[in-house]
Amino acid sequence: MNSQGKFSLGVLVGLAVGATVAYFADREKRTRFVEDFNSTADKVKDSVVEGYYEAKQRYQKYRRKLKGATEDLVEEMGEKYDEALDDLQ
Repeated sequence: MNSQGKFSLGVLVGLAVGATVAYFADREKRTRFVEDFNSTADKVKDSVVEGYYEAKQRYQKYRRKLKGATEDLVEEMGEKYDEALDDLQ
């Protein structure tokens, strides 16, 4: 990056920092920002918690299905094993 590019970047960063400081210098805007931020954080937290419980329910549902299918398979294999033993005798 040449010196002109560095200078331009410095000016842009300075403008952004200055605008931020000026915005938050107003107590009402600062308070509103904090309230909005907290509200957004609460919504995100609620969404994450809801997603967790939905995922947990899906996991339990598929776990029960898989357990049932496994038990059926084990039972069928046991029957086939018994049939095979009977055929050998």
